[in-house]
Amino acid sequence: MNITMKIHLVIFAFMIMSLMSCSSFSLVNSEVYDHDALASHKTFHIVDLKMGTLPPQVDSETYECIVEAIRTQMLERGYRESANSPLLINFAITVHNDTVLTPPGSKETDGPHYSGTYPCYIYPQEYYWASHYLDAGVIDGIYEDGVLTIDVVNIKKKEPLFTSSVASIVDIDGNYRNDSEIDKAVILLFSDYPVAPMPQYRD
Repeated sequence: MNITMKIHLVIFAFMIMSLMSCSSFSLVNSEVYDHDALASHKTFHIVDLKMGTLPPQVDSETYECIVEAIRTQMLERGYRESANSPLLINFAITVHNDTVLTPPGSKETDGPHYSGTYPCYIYPQEYYWASHYLDAGVIDGIYEDGVLTIDVVNIKKKEPLFTSSVASIVDIDGNYRNDSEIDKAVILLFSDYPVAPMPQYRD
């Protein structure tokens, strides 16, 4: 390899590192709990508003944008969307709210959400993950405003299979980002998902 080629490789590597450092998003947390189960499922269902309510200060347009971005990631991995699928994709946005929301019929749970800034799930996470508040309390950054979190769960067995959090879908002015930016955030959310996109969707 001659010197000119080495210089070009160094410049290219520097450009890649610069682009990565300028990213608007960072992966806060990503955990795979059951690789085989995720690979065995063929269908999925994204949480809808019949299962819960929007987090405070989150509008339906932002919700729909997140849903569409998640749907794209799952379809690119070969899954088929089905309302009857046991594979539920639930998500939360971390927001500041002085009133702790306790879903009807749920038990009140002590935890770090009492600080006033906490992940608000559409479908209450305690319904399938009783140890959430103990676990989430040690995850650095999950309680920052605008963090987007997904849980992929076998809802029939109440088994969490994958979780991931990314910061932040809120810009410096406190506004939710546009569609293309949320797409990028969700792509990062799925960066450690154990089922890879089909060949035609890989870069």
